[in-house]
Amino acid sequence: MSEWLTSSVPPKLAYHYLNEIDEECDNLQTSQDILIARGPFGVFRLAHSSPEYSIEEEAKGPGLVAQQDLSEELALPFYDEILATQTDGQLSPRTQTLINTILDQSDFAGSPEFWSFPHDSSRITEIFDTDKIDGLPDFSVPLKSPYPYPLPSFPGLPCYPQHKSVVLPDPNTSIIAISSAVPANAVFLLNHYSTTVINLLTPFRHTKTPWHILFIPHVKNCLAAIAMGEQLDHASLCIFYGTLALSALSMSGLSYSESWVEEGKAYKEQARQHVRLMLNTAYNIPKVAKYKCILMALTTMVQVSLFSKNKDQTECYFLEAEKFIRLRGLHRRKSRKVRLLHHCYVFERLFYESTSAAKTSSKQRIHVIKAVESSGVVAYGQDSTSFRLPNFQDLDKEMQRIKNQEEGENDLHLERIGDFPTTLYPEVFGVPEVYMLLLSLVIRLAKEKDGTEEFGKGTTTPLKEFMAQAKSVEQSILQMHPARYTASVASNLKNYDNLDVIQNMLTAIHNALAIYFYRRVYDLDSSLLQKRVVAIRDCLQRCEDADPLALCGSAGFIWPAYIAACEAEDVEVQASFSSIFTKIAQRSGFSTFTDTLAHIQKEWLDKREHNNVDITELYGI
Repeated sequence: MSEWLTSSVPPKLAYHYLNEIDEECDNLQTSQDILIARGPFGVFRLAHSSPEYSIEEEAKGPGLVAQQDLSEELALPFYDEILATQTDGQLSPRTQTLINTILDQSDFAGSPEFWSFPHDSSRITEIFDTDKIDGLPDFSVPLKSPYPYPLPSFPGLPCYPQHKSVVLPDPNTSIIAISSAVPANAVFLLNHYSTTVINLLTPFRHTKTPWHILFIPHVKNCLAAIAMGEQLDHASLCIFYGTLALSALSMSGLSYSESWVEEGKAYKEQARQHVRLMLNTAYNIPKVAKYKCILMALTTMVQVSLFSKNKDQTECYFLEAEKFIRLRGLHRRKSRKVRLLHHCYVFERLFYESTSAAKTSSKQRIHVIKAVESSGVVAYGQDSTSFRLPNFQDLDKEMQRIKNQEEGENDLHLERIGDFPTTLYPEVFGVPEVYMLLLSLVIRLAKEKDGTEEFGKGTTTPLKEFMAQAKSVEQSILQMHPARYTASVASNLKNYDNLDVIQNMLTAIHNALAIYFYRRVYDLDSSLLQKRVVAIRDCLQRCEDADPLALCGSAGFIWPAYIAACEAEDVEVQASFSSIFTKIAQRSGFSTFTDTLAHIQKEWLDKREHNNVDITELYGI
């Protein structure tokens, strides 16, 4: 870094300036001219029409040469694809002077880590990083023709001309020109997503959830852009095809049609290719896609992998989302929409951690920790980069401490004990934050007990201190009264939301939290927990009586059902949980719930035959 750059901005304000530029760019249209400067940092763009992506022209040869020329131009730091093709006369005088000054500094190339992350270390090695994916073309060379995947038509469903096909993305461009061909069943699938699939993500029936506010409008805009032949970035295309994949996989279970299965798989592969290409540039400055858009793409892929029951991909997408939030989200000023997305990630992540058998010392988790700790933004996080147990003396007293806005927003995985009044969990999921905080503490106690801390280190908490902390968490769980928290949730209900459903959901989660604590921390015999198992069964049945579609809604119903079902011993109670999961599978269309029921039934059989089941394997799905 040259003396000119380091002397023109105080080190403590560098990220502040970059964050201001980042936020200002978020509010601008992609077609709008940009000229923003903060100290030595600046962003400049002239909007112009980019040439359409032509398969035919690429097949003739010149397209490949053009791509090679473009890649040489992209070697210049700070240049995006548009800026790299502009002539000197089109640059502002200040920008031209800045660029000339930078390029004249011989020591600039020695400190690239200040501006961006190394290409290979900016994302986790995932299953889609293999050299070649079966059934897909080799992406080491430019595509010369579209990969045809004819989409089926079904009687009574909206249908488009069958010559339209899904075209795989060109990995050599960060922005793709899309042909006007719209996937044949896109409109039908988006409608199915907004009316059926979305019920799995929230217990509320109103239209103010993050999926109504953020995801559905974005996907509709993508559909319109594709129909008009406009350009979309990889993040947007990932959201679009991931949403179609979710909807198609749901339809496959509802219609028992293998055609929907194949269509869902094709859309999923499309989404995976786009998320892979998106992650290649996710940490670039200037940024290629908006922060919200990238996080929405990762959230979508988490859902796709969860509902297609791919453990490896689920783990990777969760870790990618965590790394991206910690490196690009915690230090920024957070809008309401950004906070909604952060809450969506944490809610799903904590329930995932409670049922995941993944080791915390895995290479991928260590990669995230090293990437965050080696960055300059690690100080913004209010929690550790692993699920370690925090130190506390008087849990009841600390639970009453009020968190300030920065602490509440940046305590990503809820490690800091206290009350955050402006939390969004009641509004989005109908669950008070104290429920999520106690779940986080139980997860940390369980990991501490197992001695599976990062880098293979054993537990460092003395037994006496560990037992005292466990006792404090136990007392906090037992003292919880769901009715006490109903008021904080009721204010978010609309006329078509059922308060009885929410109350029974909170009671079910409370009992499941107690079961999870006693089994994972104290390893209590499950026969002593059967009253709580029956209580959860009764709560879920009352939810269904009040709203037949309630049990399809959110992890707030599914998680307690799973925890209780795993511990059920009475044959009649087991039959009740079998019926619950069968109904969820039938109403949602996702086979993952059928697979989950099969896992539970296997555990029941093992208990009867061996009367002893490893608790870490029992909840690991």
